[in-house]
Amino acid sequence: MILIKHPKNWGLSEDKVLKLAKKALEHFDYVEKEVELSIYFVGKNKAKKLNLDYRQKSYIPQVLGFPMSKEKDVDGLIHLGDIVICTQKIKYESKFLKQSIDKVLEAWLIHGVENLIK
Repeated sequence: MILIKHPKNWGLSEDKVLKLAKKALEHFDYVEKEVELSIYFVGKNKAKKLNLDYRQKSYIPQVLGFPMSKEKDVDGLIHLGDIVICTQKIKYESKFLKQSIDKVLEAWLIHGVENLIK
């Protein structure tokens, strides 16, 4: 189960995010129906505040990971945790690297899942 939360004007496709999140889970041999993963898209201010509050870092991060569990819960799901992605940073990075947003997002989701399972 993949949960996505985003602002109204985020400018990305929920279907594309789901597809790329599934690829990120498959990359680490997680079967989607056994896993719950939350993905939050936030603006620069929220991303910076989360980074400051939880990591004591004052910059705007690209990806933050908030792990929950690596074991199955009583409901049969592994509640991996939350991945937080800054929408403005992904758009900037896409232009800076001259890569599609999908390519950058795929790499960031893999990085985010990796942070959750470490």
